[in-house]
Amino acid sequence: MTDYRLFGWRVKSALLLPELLPWQGDARAADLVIEVGAVPAPDPDWPSFSPAVQIGPTGVRVTIPAVAHYWVEAGTHVIVQPILPEDAPDIRVFLLGTVLAILCFQRGLLPLHASAVDIDGRALLVSGVSGAGKSTLAAALSARGYRLLSDDLCALEMQDGHDLKILSAFPRVKLWRDSAGQLQLPVEGLEHSRAELEKFNVPLTRERFQSDALPPSQIVFLRTERAPDLPPPRPLVGVEALRRYDLVHRWRLGVALGYQPLIFNGMARLVEAVPVVEVARSEHLADLPMLVEQVSALGAMPRE
Repeated sequence: MTDYRLFGWRVKSALLLPELLPWQGDARAADLVIEVGAVPAPDPDWPSFSPAVQIGPTGVRVTIPAVAHYWVEAGTHVIVQPILPEDAPDIRVFLLGTVLAILCFQRGLLPLHASAVDIDGRALLVSGVSGAGKSTLAAALSARGYRLLSDDLCALEMQDGHDLKILSAFPRVKLWRDSAGQLQLPVEGLEHSRAELEKFNVPLTRERFQSDALPPSQIVFLRTERAPDLPPPRPLVGVEALRRYDLVHRWRLGVALGYQPLIFNGMARLVEAVPVVEVARSEHLADLPMLVEQVSALGAMPRE
């Protein structure tokens, strides 16, 4: 077992997780234990969210064909039953994606489908559909000196009587080859995020990583626009902002698991606390510097 840090949790894992930083905190018991072993067998009486997800009485069973089976219980325990070799990156993609989102729900946190960077001591959230450029923009902002909190999946902590916080994950972004090339980040020798994809796990230095939790400052939804003239940023307010459930990572699964009140409460508190804006971006990577300037300026705007 190796001790790691994730979202401030002490994670004790039998599976090697090279993305995560080692635990350097106190000697408390592990907040999360990840074991390698046999997961509970499928049960026809359990409700199914999808062919890949069954909801048991004490946990959630996730099956990724040809990759691994996962059992997620009480926000404190994960069993991984690999199909691929244990060190295959594909296994960690789903462990640090869908499985991590389930753990967040179980622990009372809201998993956000967003990347987060530190701008002036607050977390700018960059969201959008898959392929919108969240990780590319986060890496570009990091190259400008803004520190990363998390890539693609953020955890929102919303304790009663306390300010909202975005928890810090680990110093890595996942980039397609063309995006890495635009940012002059060499990918030769780097691990593919999945064996069949030209997408790579790009580690960041400690200096480019923010290890502290930060309050959110703004939510930016990226939208790719093919028109030659990009429209200006469009504020989303009221019900329109509240209905952007795509901000929540695996929100439909969260509803199926019974966390609709958590999702609604988290969204309501978040859109009440910070501005929400939709930003159109060009599909051309050459325009990335202009997007970085636009979004960093939004993140640095003083709060009313």
